[in-house]
Amino acid sequence: MQDRATNSKSNAEDDANRVKANGNKPVKKSAELATTPSATAPNKDGAGESTTLHKFRETIKDVLEEITTLEVNTLIVSHIPIARFDAKQFYADLLENVMYKTEEGLQDIKRALLDRSRELQKQGSAANQTELDRYNRDLEIYKRAERVFSSRQNLSDPRQKEQFEVEQACYEELAKKVLQMDLPKDANGELVPDAPTIRYFRKLWEFEQSMLNGERIYAQTKFQLDGDLNNRFLDDLFISNRSKIDPKMAKLIFELHHQAVENAEKQWSGLIMTCVNLVKDLMPFRSK
Repeated sequence: MQDRATNSKSNAEDDANRVKANGNKPVKKSAELATTPSATAPNKDGAGESTTLHKFRETIKDVLEEITTLEVNTLIVSHIPIARFDAKQFYADLLENVMYKTEEGLQDIKRALLDRSRELQKQGSAANQTELDRYNRDLEIYKRAERVFSSRQNLSDPRQKEQFEVEQACYEELAKKVLQMDLPKDANGELVPDAPTIRYFRKLWEFEQSMLNGERIYAQTKFQLDGDLNNRFLDDLFISNRSKIDPKMAKLIFELHHQAVENAEKQWSGLIMTCVNLVKDLMPFRSK
């Protein structure tokens, strides 16, 4: 992201009330016991159940719950970003963008800084120097972000203004979907994303990339395990007299999408069968 503030960690701590953490949940005693291979190790659930086997079985269950739908999208983009998805980085960037690139976020930081300023003034000469330095640093970060936001808000160029409004809508939507989640965190408040969180964040990251890069979906196919099949196509592919898409290009899009759907369906079916076979193999180890 551009215009990224340089001290997101300290400011994210000040704004920690945005997200509910559950990192202090008690750990089950059985999960603390490391298993060691043994010729007499039991292979049934019970007091001697393998923790590794239990986690693996739960992972398979989660995967089966998440692959009930296959979605294939065909897009034409002006460029392909080299950025790779990382759940922890996505979350940190989102907090930073919501705080420093939206009007509501900047207002929240401003109020927090005013409260800190009043508290430091009450302390007077007794104020901690480290806290003073941190406050001054955070204040400079806020001022810089506020200037950037104000200049972009008053842009005269229609395309730049439109991009600014798209970003605002994107961050607002992402904030609604993430900031009220009960996310898994460790004792230090650091995000420890589990498998469902990683999958959910990846979908949100793809949504963010699509929004910010102005991507358009020209063809979309969705398979459901219950047998439903939905196809959606942009009308520009059919109405040539008002579309900027050349008929030959439209035909190529259809062909590419058809091939992508066939390949995805084969991979999807193979993944489901692999998971089902694994579950069958694990059936002898189920709880009685």
